[in-house]
Amino acid sequence: MKNLTKLFAVLMLGSFGHFSNAQFHHDFSSSTTIENWGNAIPTSNPGCFSRYASPHGAFYEYDAVVDGIKGNGKAIYFPYVNYQGAFELKIEYTAPSSVNFWTNFHNGSSWTNGANSSAPASPGVRSTYTIRSSNLTGTHRFGLFPYNEITIHSVTITNVTYSPGQGCSVTNTSACTDSDGDGECDSTDDFPNDADKAFSMKSARMSFMYEDLFPAYGDFDFNDLVVSTDKEVITDADNNLRVLKMKVLVPAAGGRHAQGWAVELKGINPSDVVSVNGNSLTESVVSVGANGTENGQTNAVVPIFDNYQTVINSNGGPFFNTVASAPVGTCDTLVVEIEFAKSSALTIGNLDYNFFSFRTDARGHEIHEMGNTPTDLADLTLFGTKVDATNLGAGKSYESVDGLPWAITTVGTTYAIEKVDFVEAYLKFAAWAQSGGSLYQDWHTNTAEGTYRNSAKIY
Repeated sequence: MKNLTKLFAVLMLGSFGHFSNAQFHHDFSSSTTIENWGNAIPTSNPGCFSRYASPHGAFYEYDAVVDGIKGNGKAIYFPYVNYQGAFELKIEYTAPSSVNFWTNFHNGSSWTNGANSSAPASPGVRSTYTIRSSNLTGTHRFGLFPYNEITIHSVTITNVTYSPGQGCSVTNTSACTDSDGDGECDSTDDFPNDADKAFSMKSARMSFMYEDLFPAYGDFDFNDLVVSTDKEVITDADNNLRVLKMKVLVPAAGGRHAQGWAVELKGINPSDVVSVNGNSLTESVVSVGANGTENGQTNAVVPIFDNYQTVINSNGGPFFNTVASAPVGTCDTLVVEIEFAKSSALTIGNLDYNFFSFRTDARGHEIHEMGNTPTDLADLTLFGTKVDATNLGAGKSYESVDGLPWAITTVGTTYAIEKVDFVEAYLKFAAWAQSGGSLYQDWHTNTAEGTYRNSAKIY
């Protein structure tokens, strides 16, 4: 294990957009005006649908048999609408097989945002597909070019405004039900009765595992403290970050020292946090302000618990859930909510997590994942002692002289049993680490016995 040179932890983030209660909607289940054009993009009646007139003008006309408009490899342009930022464009359709599209936008003088996409389909089955979802501002006519047969039943574009053209038979929905008045339709609002919240994004559960003898080597079983958590990020209708919610458990602790656990939100000022609720601080080891963030920190640092022993019940075992023959203990579930000020104008992109453990009897004794930086209150005199090779000036931190970490992050909840070297339990871990994370990325989730893991050494 001493020849490992680098360890990577991969965090996956997702993102989502904001769609207001202004939208364009048209149902093709009744006769619809679709104007013809020749070789030029139509501008004479911008509020109408248009189709390529020659030589295939008969396509994209209402068909009572299919309850929509039907085309096969032909182009259709939607009315000009004014896009107001993040939008979503959905079509309801039927097709005999998956449909490939070329889609773009015309602003009256040029093309923009061309893209290919493919929509799944089953014969005779109506499907709804988000054909485009991005950011766009200004007045544009959307162009749809399916490469094969399709029947279009309806189209909806969110976060746009529309002015019908003269003589156009277009159904326009300019408003929708918005119970909390936040500008977001109830149909797309995850919190339709709360004006401060609109969208929720949840991430997979992660496990954080620590060796508590930093800056000395431990037994390398990475179960001195195991913390499991999932995250939910909540934004309002303007995409402002409002709440970070975490469900935190301690499934195992086989270390010598009582430890706490915290998260630094790098780049976020403590004043951007309104409140912290649901954490467990019983030992007076950390000093927090009225808003729940730790005092004396440049970035917002939120202590989740200051002693894992106060949130577990070991049921009499010598260690907590790390010895297979010992009694199985239980733990509390902490639901920690961090509320952010709307005036801070933070977005989900501002979230940069730095989770770390610290000793209950020595707050400055922090342990971070390799490459993550200490907080302002870390004891920097520990660096460079024993087998630690931290060099903050060179961007190297919490890495041993042999390139080993004291903390790792994995997807899932399994871990090695007491006093078992991690590489003896997870057989592809070493190769994954030595490859810089390019090989065996499923080292922790793959359960192939004897190939990926030795279940006799996993709790």
